[in-house]
Amino acid sequence: MSGYGTYDKFPLLESWKDASQTPIAVNAAAGDKFVFTARQPMTVVGFGLEITTTYADMGTTAQVVSLDKRPTHNSDTGREELAAITLATGYADGHVYRKRFTAVKLDVGQQLVVKQKVQGAGGGGLAGSCIPFILWYPRAETAENQTYLHDV
Repeated sequence: MSGYGTYDKFPLLESWKDASQTPIAVNAAAGDKFVFTARQPMTVVGFGLEITTTYADMGTTAQVVSLDKRPTHNSDTGREELAAITLATGYADGHVYRKRFTAVKLDVGQQLVVKQKVQGAGGGGLAGSCIPFILWYPRAETAENQTYLHDV
């Protein structure tokens, strides 16, 4: 079998299809929108947004979507923002915006939270929505170093 290099291959699963994803609307209320729990040790290196509806008529307030780390499962104690993206009029459908940052380690049980930090507002034609994604890779770590990982 010939190929181009020895890159890992990953399946595109039915659960990842566009219609399965829930976009965050420009005028969605501020607050937490998605929570992801680390089920294996991981390193997070970026945050991004896929534009699913073109942003228009955001004359008053730009939407801001952020990614936070929760070091303690289901608790905001010690919660920290890793990245934020401000969306503007003219961000077009199909474009992808990403923000990379210094690698952050997550242990099993820690969480990432996608948050509508600022609700977008504008005129009568206000429009826009996005689907968030997280850039990460697995981190080698022994189970003994993972407080919330238990073999049974």
